[in-house]
Amino acid sequence: MRTSDTSARIVQAGSATRSLRTPAKGDDVSMWMRIFGWMLADDEPPMPCSGALLRSVGVRVRGAVTVADRATRGGVVVVSGGDSADPHQILYACTGIAGRANDVWTDTGRRGERHRHAGAEFVLTVGAHRFQVEFDGPASEVRPDSRVTVTGRLELVGAYEWDAFNLVDTRADWMVMNVVRVPDGDVLVDLALPRAA
Repeated sequence: MRTSDTSARIVQAGSATRSLRTPAKGDDVSMWMRIFGWMLADDEPPMPCSGALLRSVGVRVRGAVTVADRATRGGVVVVSGGDSADPHQILYACTGIAGRANDVWTDTGRRGERHRHAGAEFVLTVGAHRFQVEFDGPASEVRPDSRVTVTGRLELVGAYEWDAFNLVDTRADWMVMNVVRVPDGDVLVDLALPRAA
């Protein structure tokens, strides 16, 4: 059990560092996100396919948080790994404005033992887009409204998490550009925000 206190388009596939500008409303934003195999087994979401619309889903950046240098532009940058042929190695740096962070606690299941600190979470606003963030460390390390960079991999937020953990709603509709199965049973999807008609 867990309880809580209280564009981007890949520019040159295969290069080690690719810079993606801050996404603005109406921009194409494309990035690889992991959907865990257990989510697909539960049909939440159904298995996506290229060209399909993934409706009302949240994207989480799980990784390390640092204070953003003044010279660092806001946006999403591919910092290492992979290309479109090997997307599960892609590591992103997302720079934006941090919301209020909350500590995350887990129940160890041991009699008489208190909950164990399991990290912290907050919402990161990058241009017109919002992402859930989860990182190791206490919530006190992130000041609300501060500019931060979160470096990590992107993953789908489980459908049950919105109500179970009272997450701030950051869901959006995403267009599936490509789908790649990885050996561990997970699926990676290349997502882009759909264009308004």
